Amino acid sequence: MKESLKAKFTEKKLSIEDISYLSKLLETNLSLNECFELLSNRKNEKIFKEIRKKLDEGNLIEEIISTYLPKDIKPYVVSLLNTLSLEAALSLSLKFHELHEENKSSLLSSIAYPLILLFISMTSLYLFDLYGIDSIFALIGSFDADINLYGDIRIVFRITITVFYYLTLIMFLLLVIYSRPRKIVMLYIFLSKYFPNSLLNIYYSEEFMSLLLICAERGYKTREALGILKNMKSKPVVSFLAFHMDESLLEGETLKEAAKKRYYDSSLSRFIKIANFTNNFSGVIRSYTQLANEKIRRRMKRYTLTIQLATYVFIGSIIIFIYQILFMPMRAISFY
Repeated sequence: MKESLKAKFTEKKLSIEDISYLSKLLETNLSLNECFELLSNRKNEKIFKEIRKKLDEGNLIEEIISTYLPKDIKPYVVSLLNTLSLEAALSLSLKFHELHEENKSSLLSSIAYPLILLFISMTSLYLFDLYGIDSIFALIGSFDADINLYGDIRIVFRITITVFYYLTLIMFLLLVIYSRPRKIVMLYIFLSKYFPNSLLNIYYSEEFMSLLLICAERGYKTREALGILKNMKSKPVVSFLAFHMDESLLEGETLKEAAKKRYYDSSLSRFIKIANFTNNFSGVIRSYTQLANEKIRRRMKRYTLTIQLATYVFIGSIIIFIYQILFMPMRAISFY
């Protein structure tokens, strides 16, 4: 038992760089053994040796490779290997991972600063209320100064802090609950029904079409690409959108009619209509993804500005409150 646990924690993984080079070498029609030989170095030679050993024992590469994949692309590769060859699965997974990192970086860079600033402000006020205000109030009280107004303001700040931390806890719990594939799809269906064209609606429609475009640029036809995306269990909303679009096509609807469903961004069907007229599907859909990205960027900017403004107002109020409290002893002494 101890040995198995030790092996689990010491188990090495291939890097993203290794997978990228392996994908490119496989495209040149080299055998797996030749690829491993070319890529072998001090960091990965043991892994390639283990893979070769398992292959010699009669195991399939599709069953072996998942053990050694980096966690960032493992879910993509495992899902895609159900329908694609190793070469195709690695190639698409790397592109999907690249797109995911770009989207994640863009969102985090825009929202991280105001949220961190707000959290630090609330925490600073909480610590000051916990360790500083009582001693100042006690000192002022010894001079018979009226501190009722400041006491009321303190209560308002305490309520604000309590509400903020409860909301933070609720948001964290929601993230945990809706991180499960089935739950996040249920949340997406709810938002699509009652809040059409919400930020999440645009975000996932853009991600879905970006992944569909990547597949199209790799030479897959629309139905083939939808089949690939339907099996993307690591992307539950994308899989859901691909399933419904594929079902609509099977029922005889056009791609434009399928995109009019409430699960998709409302502007998507217009772009598909233009793509049909211009006979340039990839170019028009790329324009859609760029426009959707711009919409997301603008909405995120509006949200972050709102958070920043609220934070700055709150910080200003805190500074004025603390300034008044810190000078109360001096005023009380002067008055006395």
